[in-house]
Amino acid sequence: MKLFCRMEIEIQLTKGPIAEKISPPQWWPSAKTALGAWIEFRGLVRDEENGGTISALEYEAYPEMAAREIRRLIQDISTRHPCLAAKVIHRVGIIPVGETAIYLGVAARHRAEAIALTGEFMDGLKRDVPIWKRRALPIDFVGDEVTSLTSKKSETPHVVSYKSLDEAISEISSSCQPLPPVRVPLEESFGRVLRETVCAPEDLPPNDRSTRDGYAILADDASDNFQIVDTIHAADWKPRLLRRGEAVRVATGAALPCDGVRVVMQEHVERNGDKIKITKLESGSSLRKRGEDVKAGQPLMKSGVRLDAGKLALLATAGCTQPLVSPRLRVAHFTTGDEIIPPDQTPEPGQIRDSNSILIRGLLQNFSCDLDQKHLPENFEAAWAQLDLNRIAAADLILISGGASVGDKDFTRPLLERLGFETAFSQVNVRPGKPLIFGVNGSRVAFGLPGNPLSHFVCFHFAVATALAKLTGEIAPKFMRGRLATKLDDKPCPRETLWPARLEFLNGEINLHPLKWSSSGDVTCFAAANALIRVPVNCAELEAGAELEFLPLRSMMGS
Repeated sequence: MKLFCRMEIEIQLTKGPIAEKISPPQWWPSAKTALGAWIEFRGLVRDEENGGTISALEYEAYPEMAAREIRRLIQDISTRHPCLAAKVIHRVGIIPVGETAIYLGVAARHRAEAIALTGEFMDGLKRDVPIWKRRALPIDFVGDEVTSLTSKKSETPHVVSYKSLDEAISEISSSCQPLPPVRVPLEESFGRVLRETVCAPEDLPPNDRSTRDGYAILADDASDNFQIVDTIHAADWKPRLLRRGEAVRVATGAALPCDGVRVVMQEHVERNGDKIKITKLESGSSLRKRGEDVKAGQPLMKSGVRLDAGKLALLATAGCTQPLVSPRLRVAHFTTGDEIIPPDQTPEPGQIRDSNSILIRGLLQNFSCDLDQKHLPENFEAAWAQLDLNRIAAADLILISGGASVGDKDFTRPLLERLGFETAFSQVNVRPGKPLIFGVNGSRVAFGLPGNPLSHFVCFHFAVATALAKLTGEIAPKFMRGRLATKLDDKPCPRETLWPARLEFLNGEINLHPLKWSSSGDVTCFAAANALIRVPVNCAELEAGAELEFLPLRSMMGS
């Protein structure tokens, strides 16, 4: 009798309404035979979401992967709660309030087993299966509008979430909050962002100091000959009053003996024992006045600046030896693609050398971070098995290179979803770099970057660099305005283009030289690019001299 065969599982993902009445498997006996239980569960769309009234919910999914994960989940649960059959129907697209979003029917010999499997399955569905609640439609979005949308046929296997370039940058900026700052020794602060305003603890310089090796005399002393009454070295502190006709031998950097003096360079005097005669009068005083750099209590360095060698030297001068700075970011970077091989190997037909790993490592040199890198196989379960979940859980930023599109083997989005990241958007209306995934999990963020190197390069600079700046408390990169040095020829494109360019300063103006690139996989422009020109939608050509926006690439300015 088929009742005792291996568990049967039927899975459907549909855009149409789920029937009000669904029959058990044909082989299932009627209730009169009392040979077991048939349990049904329906999840209906409620009229409230996040405290607001709605008219519908919109779900999206990777159908093949979702079906596979549903099957895997049921099979796993059935090892603990043996059942005989399960039927799952999940609706995708726009589902009006009151209609069924998920149906589950379970056949078992005992009701308790069916109920237990149902409960565990519904808990695991949100956690493990790549089906997402994309958005809630407001209450004024009703009637024929919902009906029209639910009846439309999509040409793609799942609904995509587009953002314009500005919307994507804004979404990233608002989602990323500065991580808690830490105090570290000055020598460990290079490259970190200062998270406090540092004020001068005293006047700088703290005293009037000589800028020359020479002799200090009263500023209004017109004598020709002077008696040397003391010597002051740079480390000495010898305050004293001077009389007319008296001089003090001072070294460069020495604190002057009193107010109202000037320094005569030693080259402009004749010395005879402990007496000097001035041979040339100077117009300047050859000294640094107390507090001429900064007065005590005045801001010396404001919060939000990245600490380089010069800034560290200034902090040291002010005695700030434990500055409050951004923490070192923990970044996990995964490359994907079975065609990817290490750079030191010779590609076979169909293979390409990995350039994204070294690209990301190089770009992150401009940020204070600890980087873990790993290559993942192009199989969801195999990739998942290789992840160190503890290390990933500790990462502030996760980057996955490749697999961000919608191909059969593109699993970046479901992988991030299983790691607990909620997808904010999955595509940006820009080229190169359209399939860009951005996810958020509390204070942690993740990006699924397109695998093509130029797309990778572009997405890092407008998206990842924005997140890095916000996480560290720095000012995010901003578009500026410059002029084209040469004509830019292109075909009209319905997406904005971020065109690689070489930025140069000429006669006080910013000049932008568009660089040649053939596709999103082209790496030949990397060596020269230090800016991205923002080419408007459907713009066929831009003449030399045209003024337009560009994004300076700080990470490439030293090239």
